[in-house]
Amino acid sequence: MNKETTVIALGIFVVVVPYLGIPGDWRVALLVLAGLALAVVGFMLRGEALARGGRSARHTSFVESVPPLAATAAPHTEHTHEHKDGITSLN
Repeated sequence: MNKETTVIALGIFVVVVPYLGIPGDWRVALLVLAGLALAVVGFMLRGEALARGGRSARHTSFVESVPPLAATAAPHTEHTHEHKDGITSLN
């Protein structure tokens, strides 16, 4: 079973255990063990994601306030902020 499936199975187990009629001490022990297993598998998944380079995808550079090429090439007689269909910052 892969790690993602293990997380799903343990999550379902944690949801189902309180309704199985297991005595209190056993139920608490099972839930604590399932929680520890979820934490361990979660840390392993996070380590794999960092090793794949998942963290570098978050660091992107943005360039703001750059005039369009047409606006810098020749002056317009039209309004540069015209109404556009759809969701934009100018609506």
